[in-house]
This record gives sequence, structure tokens and C-alpha cells, in this order.
Amino acid sequence: MAVTIDWPTGVITVLQADLTLITGTFYELDTNQFRKDLNALQASEAGMPWPTTHLHNTEVTVGGITYARTFEILAPYSVTFSPDSAWSVRLVGSNNNIWDIEAGILNQNQVQVIPTNSAGLISTPAPGLSGADGTRLQEIHQVYGLDSTTPVTHQKDPAEIQWDGNTIELDEQPSGDVIATRQP
Repeated sequence: MAVTIDWPTGVITVLQADLTLITGTFYELDTNQFRKDLNALQASEAGMPWPTTHLHNTEVTVGGITYARTFEILAPYSVTFSPDSAWSVRLVGSNNNIWDIEAGILNQNQVQVIPTNSAGLISTPAPGLSGADGTRLQEIHQVYGLDSTTPVTHQKDPAEIQWDGNTIELDEQPSGDVIATRQP
């Protein structure tokens, strides 16, 4: 990404050409990559004498839930999306203040900036409930006594069952409950 910073004015410029095209005039900015780009610019010879551009708090796991990173542009810096024409950019990958016009972070022009901030924004694990090293899936298996050599039977109300592509056998019971059995 060719993010630039005009150090004396503090204007950080993000070019449309460097964003991910979603469709038509709708683009996406990976704010974590944007943060890394700012770090590289700050570490350059030109950027070293200037104040820090941002604060960052990485993802944090609390009670088994991984909450999203936060990313905050600091004064005296501001962000401009270019070119100044009618297009949209969605900010993804963090809770951030890039969209904040009132605090002077976003230099408002014709570009529509769409934040995806959420007080409960969490980072979801990879498909299959596994963490990067598979430990989350192993924990779940241990809690429920699952292993590949033991058949498992689970009884639930049919309205509550949500299976994610696993092969199961379903037998409807007279009570309306469903018995699901996974064979070893």
C-alpha cells in the first residue's frame, strides 16, 4: 500500500488504487495493514523525528472470547482518502477513529467512509472452531468427551440444532426431539 504522510501538515493520504475493490465504487481498507504501513513510514528516516501517528491495542482474549483490536489516529494527524470523488470505503479489521470528522481525524471530502466499529466486535476463529493451533477445538472435544473412536449421541429439540457441514444421522423421536449420532 502506498500510504503517504505529509509530515509537516500531518495529513495521511490513502489512495483508492491501493484499496481492495469490493464492487463498482465500493472499496475496503484493512485497518490492520494500514497500521503496519504507518509503522513502516514512522520507522523511515523521514518519519523518525515526527510524533507517533497512532495507538494500537491488539486482539485480546477474555473469558474465551477474542475481542477485536483497536486502532486510534493521534493528533496532529488526519486522514484523507483520494481521489476526492464519489466513492465509498469500508473500514475493516479494528475498532478505530479514522471516520471521526468532529475530532478532525477524517478530512471530509466526497468519499463516503463507513466504519464497522462495534462495542462487542469480536474476532471469530477459523471455520471449524479451531484457533490458530487447533487448541480451541481440542478443548471443546475434551469438555464433551469426544474422540474419533467413540460414537456420540446428542438429543435436542429440532429447532435448536445447527450443524455446520458434519455428516450426522438424525432419527426423529415421538417426543419431537432429535437424536444425532456421530459414528467413529
